[in-house]
Amino acid sequence: MARVVLCAGKRSRIPLRLHTVNKPLYSAEEVCFYLYHHPATAEDYIMDDALPEYYETEFGLPEVAERLRVLKASEATVKEYAVVLFGVTGMYTAEEIAEYLLELERLQELKSWQKQKAKADVYLEHRNFRDASVLYERLLRERKENGMSEVATGNVYHNLAVCELHISGAGSAAGHFAEAYEKNRSPESLRSYLIALRLAQKDNEYLSALNLYEVSELMKTDMDAMLFECMVEANESEEYQELVRIKKLFTEGQFGEYEQATGELLKEFKKQYRADNM
Repeated sequence: MARVVLCAGKRSRIPLRLHTVNKPLYSAEEVCFYLYHHPATAEDYIMDDALPEYYETEFGLPEVAERLRVLKASEATVKEYAVVLFGVTGMYTAEEIAEYLLELERLQELKSWQKQKAKADVYLEHRNFRDASVLYERLLRERKENGMSEVATGNVYHNLAVCELHISGAGSAAGHFAEAYEKNRSPESLRSYLIALRLAQKDNEYLSALNLYEVSELMKTDMDAMLFECMVEANESEEYQELVRIKKLFTEGQFGEYEQATGELLKEFKKQYRADNM
């Protein structure tokens, strides 16, 4: 039988915004949910001075805010903060909280570069490509002194390439995917490299890579099928249909409507870009 959890405090009018993951949180329950599912980034915000203020003024939980301030004054650990925050809502059982605290301990035992990569991976998951790429680039600069293995280095290059794909496009990402495959020999990195070359219309490099890496016919067929499917989906998307409509307005000489529609579409693109990268 499912548990019923009564909300603690109230829903905030102004969300607590975690910049590092582009995530607005409106209640004590949402803070706990994010905290539980992303232990690698807990220390980014759980001890922030803004958190007690939110619990007091926005969530309507002044007693929790005071406990957080006491923890801050005593230089408490992330685990101690987590115990307080989880205790507020009752969302998780004692066993689940115990498992979470063990995960925090495991993270603390990791090497510095492993903790930074785990954090960057969370940023990437939440489409915070800028902050993720900064951490990945730092890891690559310091990889020799940190003792990162070739495979781990390749995996960092792969994730950095994903960030580049969203920030600068397929052309910029292709080089990082290639470096990733040279080090980790992952079929996924090779596949991503080849697809990036196709998307960037670097046909000569694509053909050279097929020969250099002796790409199988099966992989080539799978990539062709995937790209075709993506093209069909793109052509059916609302964004593409809007582009078709805008082009029609221009060819029909409806320049006033054309300029208005173009401005609105660019505004949406800018809004999405800022959400992903700022």
